Amino acid sequence: MITDIRSHGDHQIMLFLNHEQFGILPADFVFKFGLRVGLKIRRDTIVKLLQAEEIMQAKNFAIRLLQEKEIYTKPELLEVLSREGFSREGINTSIEDLEKAGFIKDKTFAQNWIRRREKSNPRGKEVLKLELAGKGVALSTIDQVLSSIDPNRELDTALRLAEKQVKRYKSLEPHVAKRRLHGFLARRGFSYNTVGQVMHKILSKLI
Repeated sequence: MITDIRSHGDHQIMLFLNHEQFGILPADFVFKFGLRVGLKIRRDTIVKLLQAEEIMQAKNFAIRLLQEKEIYTKPELLEVLSREGFSREGINTSIEDLEKAGFIKDKTFAQNWIRRREKSNPRGKEVLKLELAGKGVALSTIDQVLSSIDPNRELDTALRLAEKQVKRYKSLEPHVAKRRLHGFLARRGFSYNTVGQVMHKILSKLI
C-alpha cells in the first residue's frame, strides 16, 4: 500500500510503500497512473509500470527523430537513445517494436545513401560498402542493395568522373597521368574491371 507521497524538488516525488521509501519518481508518472496514498499496489507492479513508461518514452523519442530525419539505422538510434539516458532494456525493447512497425528500414537507408552519393560525390561499390558498414547496416542488406546497381550505371559514373579528372593531367607525362587516374578511380571504390574499362575508353585522352 502507498503510505506517503512527498514532493522532492521540481517535478519529482518520493513514494513510500508500507512506510518504507520506494524511490523518487517523476510527478507526471504518479498523476498518470493515479498513484495516491491508500492505494493498494505491489512493488513489482510499480516497477513494471516504470519499465513500460520508459519504453514508451524511448519509442516516442525515437519516432520524433525519425520524423525529423526520416531514416536512421538501428545502430544510430541505439547510440542516440543511449546518450539520452534510457536503459538498455528500454532501448532494446523500443527498437524491437519500431523494427516490427517498419519505422527502422536499413535497406531504405542504404538505397538513399547510394542515391545521395551518386548526385553529390559518386563512389564505387567497394567504398559504398565500407561507408554503409560504418553506419551499422548489415552486410547482407548492403550486398542486396549493391547487387541491384546496374553495372553499366557504375561504369557511366566512373567514366564521368574520369573525364572530369583527366583534364587536370594535361601537363603530365602519359604514363604518370595513367597511373594517377587509375589510383583516383581505385580509391573511390570502383572495381578492377570497371577501372580497366574506363582506362581503355579514355586512353586516347591520356596520350
